[in-house]
Amino acid sequence: METYIGHIKTPQDALLILEACRRGHLRRIDRRLSVKERVRIQSGSVFVFDEREAGMRRWTDGRTWSPSRVLGSFLTYRELETKRPRRFPLHCTYKPNGLIKQSFSICTATNQKVHLLAYYTKADALSNRLRRPSADPALSSLVIPKGLYPKLNPLDVGGGHIATIQTIRPWHQQQQQQQQQQCPDENESAPPSPENPPSLSSSPTTSSSNDDLIDWLSPQDIAWDHLPWSEDRRQLKAIQQQLRI
Repeated sequence: METYIGHIKTPQDALLILEACRRGHLRRIDRRLSVKERVRIQSGSVFVFDEREAGMRRWTDGRTWSPSRVLGSFLTYRELETKRPRRFPLHCTYKPNGLIKQSFSICTATNQKVHLLAYYTKADALSNRLRRPSADPALSSLVIPKGLYPKLNPLDVGGGHIATIQTIRPWHQQQQQQQQQQCPDENESAPPSPENPPSLSSSPTTSSSNDDLIDWLSPQDIAWDHLPWSEDRRQLKAIQQQLRI
């Protein structure tokens, strides 16, 4: 059923799987999984599908997942409990020993839109029980053609941007701080658009609101003439004079 059994730790691992599929060494998924096949998804399951070949853009596995988190070139999700606590009917918690899902999407130089979905558990990631494609003799020797994956950062081809459980804060800390989390509206996950994959080098940015900015400005620095309020000009000038005293 799966395209491959193992652990996708870096973009290099993902590219080896994609290249093996392109050469016919591994089989891509060309249809949606049946209900029975979805139930059999386990730690180590790796699936690859081509949008045009499979006739689908959205991957469906029948499970409930947390909102995505960008980790390098991957989007990562954690499996959620399907039964909601009575005390918190609008919230869900992480499923104990649940799966972790990561997705990798790319558009090739031949305009082939390909998606990779990989599943693993925390225990398997920490114990290295699952073999990586880069450590698999049948795949590690594959040469990835230059220019075939133009949207990928050259650093990633060398095995950078590791996306595993080891790059996140200890999971027990996350569970203590995020015992409950808003449930997603549906249990399907849309892979990132191949035309706009997750940024490989960007980092989260922070911004201050206008209210915070005004708190730090002196009365003389505030652009009174441009304030988007509808009060009378005379009242604004009176307030301005009082602040200057």
